[in-house]
Amino acid sequence: MTLNTDILKELEGYKSPFLLSDLNILRDNYTKIKSSVKNVEVCYAMKANDNATIVKTLSNMGSSFEISSLSELNFLKSIGVESSKIICLNTIKSPEFLEQMLKENVEVIAFDSTYEVDKILTYAPNSKLVLRLVVSNEGSDWPLTKKFGVTEEEATTLLKYAKSKGVKVIGLTFHVGSQCLNKDAWSNALDICSRVWQFALQEKMDFNYLSLGGGLPVKHLKEIPELSEIGQEIERSIGSRFTTKSNNLRVTIEPGRGLVGNTAIMVSTVVGMAKREKQNWIYLDVGVFNGLMETIEKFEYKIETDNKRKKVLYTVSGPSCDSVDIMFENIMLPEVKVGERLYILNTGAYTTVYASDFNGFGIPKMYFIN
Repeated sequence: MTLNTDILKELEGYKSPFLLSDLNILRDNYTKIKSSVKNVEVCYAMKANDNATIVKTLSNMGSSFEISSLSELNFLKSIGVESSKIICLNTIKSPEFLEQMLKENVEVIAFDSTYEVDKILTYAPNSKLVLRLVVSNEGSDWPLTKKFGVTEEEATTLLKYAKSKGVKVIGLTFHVGSQCLNKDAWSNALDICSRVWQFALQEKMDFNYLSLGGGLPVKHLKEIPELSEIGQEIERSIGSRFTTKSNNLRVTIEPGRGLVGNTAIMVSTVVGMAKREKQNWIYLDVGVFNGLMETIEKFEYKIETDNKRKKVLYTVSGPSCDSVDIMFENIMLPEVKVGERLYILNTGAYTTVYASDFNGFGIPKMYFIN
């Protein structure tokens, strides 16, 4: 989302910090992703931004959803989303969550350990399992490799275990890492998937489901590959390598940031200034704890002002009395004053969902352009 005269007018009258989100961009993103890979089913990753307006907008467009928790499941069911349009690719699920998915007939569930197989057998025995594989996260700004998944070698042992227990395993899932800038990451991951897939077929397992995970990037400061480039690599890689008994392969993709990241602007106000050891500091009314948690791992955003003053080198901090609350260091911005606004672009994902009201500083509200 870009800052222009029309957007600046939309921002007037709202008390910061807040997010302004353009639902037209959201709809356009959904359409582009749908058209990027032949016959792909888009399953929005709820964790990126679970705002009701966003979820309902996507549901009205026909989107499916990827969930990680009982709360997300209950919300989707409360607004009438069909169970067939809900999948769970979180490999860590409580017994209560599994029981509710069984009750609601949510069938597609990920796993990556013998413990999870046993737990699913106990609490949701009719599930259709997909195995999460570890793949390279090279080129991603937010890697997701340590906590989830199994290697190609481990996969063969785990699939044999699942088969021996009588559970139904239908396919594979992976994640190339959030905000992935490497267009080849998906095809490299699919190379690994294809070998595990062939092993499963040799074991007489009826595989028909392939999840492409998330990772689709949005523009911040670095250059990103075009969605069409990523889609071409995916289509080329899938080709004829993923055969099924019925010749009916279900392919899903689970974007979060790729759907909502560029739909919003975070509007903040300068509430303080200081000079410390020759460094210029500015303090905003939004910080690490109440809206910009990803900056704690040096995630970068483009920041703009609505003035044309000379540029100054700043360290930008949040409002809390915690020294961790520093978002950006040594960045050049037009000189600002207390009471003036800063606009942090493309902040529609992983902002309000991460936020807390630590130290009494509230979570930014969301407003929408329809």
